[in-house]
Amino acid sequence: MAEFDVKKIEKIIHYGFKNKETLKTAFTHSSYANQNNVKSNQRLEFLGDSILNFAVADYLYNNFDVEEGQMSKWRSKMVNSENLANIIEVLGLDKFLLVGKSIGKQELSKSVKEDLFESIVGAIYTDSSLEKAKRFIFRFINIKKSVKKKDVDYKTLLQEEVQKVKGSNLVYFTYEIPREPGNFCAEIYINDVFVARSVSTTKKQAQTDCAQLALKDKAILKKILKGE
Repeated sequence: MAEFDVKKIEKIIHYGFKNKETLKTAFTHSSYANQNNVKSNQRLEFLGDSILNFAVADYLYNNFDVEEGQMSKWRSKMVNSENLANIIEVLGLDKFLLVGKSIGKQELSKSVKEDLFESIVGAIYTDSSLEKAKRFIFRFINIKKSVKKKDVDYKTLLQEEVQKVKGSNLVYFTYEIPREPGNFCAEIYINDVFVARSVSTTKKQAQTDCAQLALKDKAILKKILKGE
């Protein structure tokens, strides 16, 4: 572990603390706190975890028109232990963590590094504002890069919409286009009503594109489900 260095840490995270003790607390593991009778970063980690989840959820809600299930998958992918620990490692912030003698020479676990990221979020929030905490989050979690259009499971999203109305049924009719070998057409029928048609070079992609088209106009989809 490197010596705790406020200036180096602030330079890495692009934020200067008004209260330097808050920053130090964010980097204080419970093992060190217990041995030195000081505050650990557990409370800041608890706060930071909530802020992180809210910030990512808020961004997804306001920037992507997808259902709750897809937003949950995306958020989980971005705020999981693996991703947050990797950010801490890449930034080299784990070497400044204050730990007790019992784990001083051990490799820090991913969960410890995850807690450190969340503690920094909580520390910036208490030292300044929600906006500054969000600025830190989005500086190192690139949502636009993390969220890819191909990640959207349109078939599942459409199935979820149909299941909201009891007794409704969804049918895919997929076939190879005559005299166009290698091209497939997919058609969707909901409650025996034609909804959308799409063509692609694979059956799977044709169905995916068709489901996306079916979801495009929610007003028409709702009318079909209601039998109007």
